Amino acid sequence: MLFVEILSPSTARYDRVVKRRRYQREGIEYWIVDVESRLIERWLGGDERPEILAEQLGWQLPGHEAAFSLDVVGYFARVHGER
Repeated sequence: MLFVEILSPSTARYDRVVKRRRYQREGIEYWIVDVESRLIERWLGGDERPEILAEQLGWQLPGHEAAFSLDVVGYFARVHGER
């Protein structure tokens, strides 16, 4: 299972601490999309620190052939209205 959260300044602490710990206990992969910093934090069950994805992100649902791939740099350029 995967949960993706767009970080908000008003809920950042709650997302990074409370939600993250809850999802980790349940074995849920958790991505925190930090629009301001232009990076994605990937948290897995036993992680003490996230994997920081600033260029490319790849994910594949177990048992499925198709994979998801995201050009992180291009994504944030579009979010910020850059071409």
